[in-house]
Amino acid sequence: MNPQYKALFEEITLPNGVVLNDRLGVAPMTTYSGNPDGTVSDEELVYYRRRSNIGSLFISACIAVSENGIAFPGQFVAFDEDVMPRLTQLATAMKANGNKAILQMQHGGRQGQPQLIAANETVAPSAVGGSAEKPAPRALTGEEITAIIRDFGETTRRAIAAGFDGVEIHGANTYLIQQFVSEVTNLRGDEWGGSLENRMKFPLAVLAEVKRVAAEYANDEFIIGYRLSPEEYGELGIGYTIEETKILTENLIEGGVHYLHVSLMDFKKRPHNEETEGSIVEILSKQIAGRVAFVVVGSVTKPEHAVAALEEGADIVVMGRQVLVDPEWAEKVKQGKEDDINETIPHEMIGKLDIPGPLWSLMSTYKMVVIEEPENVNAE
Repeated sequence: MNPQYKALFEEITLPNGVVLNDRLGVAPMTTYSGNPDGTVSDEELVYYRRRSNIGSLFISACIAVSENGIAFPGQFVAFDEDVMPRLTQLATAMKANGNKAILQMQHGGRQGQPQLIAANETVAPSAVGGSAEKPAPRALTGEEITAIIRDFGETTRRAIAAGFDGVEIHGANTYLIQQFVSEVTNLRGDEWGGSLENRMKFPLAVLAEVKRVAAEYANDEFIIGYRLSPEEYGELGIGYTIEETKILTENLIEGGVHYLHVSLMDFKKRPHNEETEGSIVEILSKQIAGRVAFVVVGSVTKPEHAVAALEEGADIVVMGRQVLVDPEWAEKVKQGKEDDINETIPHEMIGKLDIPGPLWSLMSTYKMVVIEEPENVNAE
């Protein structure tokens, strides 16, 4: 192995004492490939097992914790006891190479799809937004908010029973938890809205419930992570800034998370506020200050990118699209064959990467697949 990549394969100990063998992992990626009944498909099991050798932290696609929170066609669900056999098989597939299998838990909120939900409606903190294609959500009642918090706890219980090593609370990418934190999607006048303190109550209540269930059904080695989007600047306006995320980060650390996972398209991204010094990763790394593990994703395709992300302030670097393209990435680095890493799928590898059909059909859109067969330069 090239000595400059040694840091990627150093151990790290989480706050609960769990030791990860390296600083690498797989980011959560939607597959759109579950069975019609919300269970994990055969294609997904093969797909996950193939990618179980990338790193020590393997985070699944997001599972819907509530029936009114389904956000994707083919999303797998956690609100039915009948899903347990397949969920158990998923945990086993993800842990095939001794890594830690983490189940990411999510509620779509206003980003849900009504046609996938029995009530044919979406719910959210407030009835904000809406169009002909995407009707405005219905504002949740206080009782419904409490029920969704319990759903996160129930999903945690099922994750433990299925054999997962931990769960990740999905508080990013404009789904329900982020919608509560956001000033533009949470217009509530009760205890769940208004001030930043009140807007943070929902994610902190979810975390507290997850911690409670883990304490009852798992041992101290069960890992609890939280994924966040560091700032929100969207079509509805400014939902929150990096400064408010630093406050949320403090509360999450105090609440007992073992790692924080920042959702980025590029690990070098800087905040929208140009007066703020440093990248988002640098800023949050200084805020976290080693108290929990800091997981970073975003535009890592080569091992030198992963090392640079560690130098930027990450403790663990997870990859998304790159592990679709080259599931042997980590082995190539270990063997000193980093020059053989594919950043797009070569023609000869098409059909050989165990990618579920619905996911494969989307990948060429993102220029991840070399569709054209290369010319034979030796042809006469």
